[in-house]
Amino acid sequence: MYSTNNIDSILKWYDIHKRSLPWRATNDPYKIWLSETMLQQTQVNIVIPYYKKWINKYPTVQSVANANLDSLLKLWEGMGYYSRCRNFYNAANIIINHHNGKIPDDKFFFQLLPGVGEYISGAVLSIAFNKQYPAMDGNQKRVISRLLGLKKLSKHNELRIKKKLKLLVNCNRPGDINQALMDIGSSICKPKNVFCDSCPLQQSCKAFLSEMPLSYPEIVKQKPISIKKMVAALISYRRKVLIIKRPEKGFLGGLWELPMVEISNNDSESSITKYVKKYYGLNIIVEQNLGEVNHAYTHFKVKIVLFKCNCEYFNKSIISGQWIRMFEIKQYAFSKANHKLFNLLTVNNV
Repeated sequence: MYSTNNIDSILKWYDIHKRSLPWRATNDPYKIWLSETMLQQTQVNIVIPYYKKWINKYPTVQSVANANLDSLLKLWEGMGYYSRCRNFYNAANIIINHHNGKIPDDKFFFQLLPGVGEYISGAVLSIAFNKQYPAMDGNQKRVISRLLGLKKLSKHNELRIKKKLKLLVNCNRPGDINQALMDIGSSICKPKNVFCDSCPLQQSCKAFLSEMPLSYPEIVKQKPISIKKMVAALISYRRKVLIIKRPEKGFLGGLWELPMVEISNNDSESSITKYVKKYYGLNIIVEQNLGEVNHAYTHFKVKIVLFKCNCEYFNKSIISGQWIRMFEIKQYAFSKANHKLFNLLTVNNV
């Protein structure tokens, strides 16, 4: 089924219809690696302005390694999945210190870097170094599963998909094959819509020939997403507010936030006062309920109640804590959920 005709058809289609993206105008492995890191879990239209700002400020691996992680997280702010940024920073330092500043073109050594897995290594090595590796993302998986007529994305079928992808990239333009399949998946062979008449693989596609392309692959029902109840405190003392830096390892690592705790009951006011006393040594007085925000992460949702509070004295020795003036918030990297809390301040004229 996979002949040179498929490869030729894909490449001819790509040469005419490929998306104009800033990282496609370069062969620099650093820039290609950055783009693929940003594109994990994030849509292209969101990534583009972040990518341009980053390249403008940090044009090389060396500039990333020399940077402060807090500055990198601030530039990444709003794009989510911040472990990508931390891993990229750590990997840049490894490249400078152990690879003479050059991104490895060997798959084994490249995948030893933090955040570099099977997909990113395949994408970067094929696009930047013309190595014949597949880069199987969600788009490619869907396109090939329809091409082969695979209903279930079992481990066995994923191996079949990968085997076919390896045959496709076994050509003199493996990077273009990978990018073409990504483009086909994003513009033609979509999850809930298809434009088969525009597809270069139409005549050999089993899903198309079945006349029911959207039934391939079967949609897996998602488990219900849990909702966590949280309570946060805007703690003021002499025109300054307390912010806390999250541990660098773990969820939202390295970002700043208002003091916040998960609760299991409806006594949110008592919960936040006890939490702040226990972990930060502060006696706070709750003045006002500023409202509630909702935010969705990948695997769970949160409902956060925000209280405006005052504290009786100033504690400079809070671990990972910082007392700042409100206008200084812009200097620190916060999650989207925290920015929603800050919007409540505007609503309440705080």
